[in-house]
Amino acid sequence: MEIIGQIYEALDDDEAQEVLPDHLAGALRGRSCTIQTFSPQFELEEMWLNHFSAAMDDYYRLHSLHRHDAWTKTNLTRIGLNRSAKHSDFVEISEFRNSFFFNEFIRQFGDDSGQCMGFISKRSDDGLVVLGIQKAYIEDDFSDDELGLLELLRPHITRMAVLRRNLNRHKEQASGAILGINEIEDAYLVLAADRRISFANAEAEALLNHPSLLRSSQGRLFLHRPQDDQKLAAALNDANHNHRSGRLSYLGQDSTGTTWRFTLAPKKFEGETKVLVWIDRCKASASAPIAMQQIYGLTEAELPILMAVSQGYSAAEISDQHQISIATVRTHIQHIYQKTGVQKASQLAQLVASLPRIRQPEG
Repeated sequence: MEIIGQIYEALDDDEAQEVLPDHLAGALRGRSCTIQTFSPQFELEEMWLNHFSAAMDDYYRLHSLHRHDAWTKTNLTRIGLNRSAKHSDFVEISEFRNSFFFNEFIRQFGDDSGQCMGFISKRSDDGLVVLGIQKAYIEDDFSDDELGLLELLRPHITRMAVLRRNLNRHKEQASGAILGINEIEDAYLVLAADRRISFANAEAEALLNHPSLLRSSQGRLFLHRPQDDQKLAAALNDANHNHRSGRLSYLGQDSTGTTWRFTLAPKKFEGETKVLVWIDRCKASASAPIAMQQIYGLTEAELPILMAVSQGYSAAEISDQHQISIATVRTHIQHIYQKTGVQKASQLAQLVASLPRIRQPEG
């Protein structure tokens, strides 16, 4: 799905983040999209939006209107955390039009936004990720299919926002974006159209120094297995000539038979199109439990159960391992499935393995 690729492009690309509201609004049949992150003290950290004027954006920030935002209040007080919903299921549009937020802000600037669907996801530090998709109050409400798509995208949007925040913290600590990229546990390269490597982070350098998966020749990237190198050639050709905005992904193997995932994304660097290549093992990393907790709000008790289920252990085996009853294990599993939106262990394993891995800050 192209929109998922566009979401993850925003992880490390400010320009992609700026246009992400346009992409999300289009995919969800809305007119506008607002993405916000908040500190545990409910202070606005970051906000990206489209449609709304620069004057509205400035006024909202200057006067801390997030504290009066009727859409956010509806999510917090009526809808709840970690699920997507149409606001019309909880608040009549007439009630919204009578609100301070609509009359003193929306209408004051000549706007007619009213219909909304969205979500609030809670981070592990008690901060929030908030998203709203809006359109005019006179338009038809969002459909159930559009709401279903938003719920499908919700964990991806939350994951991107949480990981982007972690990466930005590393950039600040490491004095620059390139050093921040070295904090990513996966291999990360930037290639020119002719495969020439213009950047490789520490993990990529390590793979190149032990060429069971990758090798470089005259500064160009090649893969160990011919069939995987052909996949890379095809993906690079597609990325360079079609300039797709979604990331391209395929699997390859090293000389030991270990499976790796390659994800490609074309980006503009000073007017020249280059390709970002992200390479990760198809298995969970040590940071996976932390990421799952941040994204899905899992409890400390649920985390070891999550990892055991994703690794293929049965409820009885988990019961023996952790010295808790099978009934308790099954209750935890049910809650994990509900929070993550999966229905079986294999889907959970896929979800855990798909997490981009970022080292957690010390302290």
